[in-house]
Amino acid sequence: MTILILGGTDDEHPVHMHRYLLTRNHDAEFLDSREFPAQLTIQFDPVGGQGEIVLASGRRLPLDSILSVYWRCYNGIGPIDLPDPEQAHIAHNDARSLFESLLIHLPCRWVNGWDGFQLHQTKGAALARVAKLGVAIPATLLANEPEAVRAFAAEHPQCIFKPVQGGAHTRRLTGEHLTDANLANLKYAPVTLQEEIPGTNIRVFVAGDEVLACEIATCEVDFRDDPAVHIQPCELPPDIAGQSRQIARALSLLWTGIDYRLTPEGKYYFLEANPSPMFLGFQEQAGLPLTEALAQLLTKTDIA
Repeated sequence: MTILILGGTDDEHPVHMHRYLLTRNHDAEFLDSREFPAQLTIQFDPVGGQGEIVLASGRRLPLDSILSVYWRCYNGIGPIDLPDPEQAHIAHNDARSLFESLLIHLPCRWVNGWDGFQLHQTKGAALARVAKLGVAIPATLLANEPEAVRAFAAEHPQCIFKPVQGGAHTRRLTGEHLTDANLANLKYAPVTLQEEIPGTNIRVFVAGDEVLACEIATCEVDFRDDPAVHIQPCELPPDIAGQSRQIARALSLLWTGIDYRLTPEGKYYFLEANPSPMFLGFQEQAGLPLTEALAQLLTKTDIA
């Protein structure tokens, strides 16, 4: 049985996992969506459930020969080079539709699958789903209405802002951000505002039932901005470990990196759950066996 890695050789995480799997005698192949439809072909019978992927190398993979997929990154399909823009648009949509049908339907173990990634693309919906579990979440507003933003900032003098979907780091909100000129930009893009919770950053990796955690020591609002960030392993209270598994299940994730904020009083606030977390830096600094945990999800045949 074959393990597919959705992503490319320009990303160290899929390269690392591919090498790790091969050195342990597992059959692993890259599935780079950018090679479709020019270099990679797909045939799919939606009624009979049969089909085949032919990789750019020429290797033929029947769909029922695929054990699992590690979804590191879906980069979209490759460019459609046609002189007529309308035909190029139609062709692109057709190719994207077929490839994404595979992402939705392929009957194997997805780490992670379509539902989990769609929720991550709509973080407001993901937060709402986690909130229904009774998990503590900072006061949050997603909006593009200037007065609503000002009202939230007035109610929560210490707050942060970040993109609704992602693509930029978290920043602390200041009075300069609340000027008429700056808030006029909301007509182009909404924003996520959150109450800033004082305390320590905790990253929790969930791999199936396994839960591995570390503490992130930094003075930055967003630890990714700190070149000297210090990461060390930590123990979670049993209830937070159980809550982390519950969050992963609620968000359709077998593998995730959950970010918490731990207050000085010992309360854990959920921030977000990433369906394809970068993990090599955490593994190196904290010594957590993250490669092994992810590989077990991909290789074992007895995991639901």
